[in-house]
Amino acid sequence: MKKLHLTRFAAMATVALMGSTAAWAVDCVSASGSTLTLQSNASCNEVSIAGGGISGISTIVVDRGNVAAQKYSTIMLPVTVKVNEAVEHTTNEGKVVAAYYPESYNPETFTLDMQSTDEIVANTPYIVEVSGTPQRFDFEKTSGSYTIVSTGDNEHATTLNSTCWQFTGSYVQKSWESAENLYGFDAADGVFVKALSATIYPMRAYLTCKNASPVYGLGKVAAEETLPDVIKVRFLDKDGGILSIGKMNTRTGDIQMQDRYYDLKGRKLNGKPQNKIMYVNKKVIKH
Repeated sequence: MKKLHLTRFAAMATVALMGSTAAWAVDCVSASGSTLTLQSNASCNEVSIAGGGISGISTIVVDRGNVAAQKYSTIMLPVTVKVNEAVEHTTNEGKVVAAYYPESYNPETFTLDMQSTDEIVANTPYIVEVSGTPQRFDFEKTSGSYTIVSTGDNEHATTLNSTCWQFTGSYVQKSWESAENLYGFDAADGVFVKALSATIYPMRAYLTCKNASPVYGLGKVAAEETLPDVIKVRFLDKDGGILSIGKMNTRTGDIQMQDRYYDLKGRKLNGKPQNKIMYVNKKVIKH
């Protein structure tokens, strides 16, 4: 089992909450004029908004701190936005260009398919693709204003039908000292990796198998479904075509793509293929 290099908090078994939980009365959520700024970084412990508390907002800013977003990142918002409402701030170097939600999981190939969508619905976890290396995500409504909804529960999960898998967005900074069924995104290898410990920041997401039991000796699992060591992620367009194959770190909430080749069963190849058959390399189908 691989251990990812992640921020850890001593003596924390489940959730790390170190600040006020008042609705947008802390630095995690701030409204100024028509702009609502939400903090999704290490300095924020909880994003909490009460229903009907904020109005007249036409610009949403998701501040990720001083760390640039990877090409793919997880996100959950207390507001519904469209992908084409994403804009690049004058001091930013990129923006959101696509969004994906979990569609299905293949237990034979250990592959999670993420389906493209034009809309990010409130209180629902997604993966977003960004251009450049932005440290903030901006969304602007050209007419009217956004409807800011209550964050409600700290977490909101999307369950893949007929599987044990849940893709869960969290509004609190959350830490695990140990978790046998938790998967984080390993940026070095481009896959979901079974985690030993983890921390995620507010408004990001992680992947778990909700019915899994702890692993007992020699890799055997006492569960309804055998858990793999790694899970590949395929990003699909609206017609189901493969755009790219990559990896995701649900503990840090980041995803990076690798310039590597895979066959159509999702198996990684050692190098560029020489045979004239179909392979997937990022967004290009090679013959």
